Amino acid sequence: MARRKKKESNQTLALVVTVLAAVAFVVIFGVIVSSCSHGPSVEETEPPVTEEPRETAPLNAYAPEDFYLENGFLRYGTDSMVGVDVSTHQGLIDWQAVKGAGVEFAIIRAGYRGTTQGLLYEDELFRANLDGAKEAGLLVGVYFFSQAANEEEAAEEAEFVCGLLDGAKLDLPIYYDWEEVSGQSRIPGAAEIPMTECAVSFCEAIKAQGYEAGVYFNQTYGYDHLDLLALQDYSLWLAEYGNTPTFDYHFHCLQYTDSGVVDGIETEVDLNVFFR
Repeated sequence: MARRKKKESNQTLALVVTVLAAVAFVVIFGVIVSSCSHGPSVEETEPPVTEEPRETAPLNAYAPEDFYLENGFLRYGTDSMVGVDVSTHQGLIDWQAVKGAGVEFAIIRAGYRGTTQGLLYEDELFRANLDGAKEAGLLVGVYFFSQAANEEEAAEEAEFVCGLLDGAKLDLPIYYDWEEVSGQSRIPGAAEIPMTECAVSFCEAIKAQGYEAGVYFNQTYGYDHLDLLALQDYSLWLAEYGNTPTFDYHFHCLQYTDSGVVDGIETEVDLNVFFR
């Protein structure tokens, strides 16, 4: 009887040892599997890559509450000028009457590039408008309606404008005005040409002749097609219609309507405010 109990006790002890060994094996195996599935430890991972903040063009800092209407023209604060931009589409202009209406500057189309053959043309009323605005005492700048397909054509347009001016003094910049046109055109669209490079090419050629240069654009071009950071050496002329511009980035001149009414001009005309 005593031998049987001792034998049973030995069997029980062996069973306990076996169970403990099995448990230990399961625990150790689980630790190994867990370690493998979780990958490297925190110390072994590479530190996250921090991207440098991308430089952007200066932001629009004009205060909306400082825009106001006075005598039918939009003004800003105490240091802005009222102006028009004109071409042959406005017909013959009585510049003395324009001056008397309160207009202080004019940006006059010097010429344009044809949309189909790409030839360069002088605006039919360029010289009359340039002389008339100067004689009336307005500050004067000019613009060229571009259809340049590449940098070489943009520089050619700048040389053409400077040739038309023939050394005439200007008070305001010569602006590069590239726009898509409806109907037949030799250029598919803005996305098909190097817009920023063309603008820079035009402006640098203008500066080489001793004139101040600028670029005209609307919001779509400013956001989607032009690198404004690359254009900071030039005057920026924004077209955004309304009395409080919302464009994100800084600009120097604002075309705020294409339906202005001014004494001395028989048609509707673009109105502008220039920030000094």
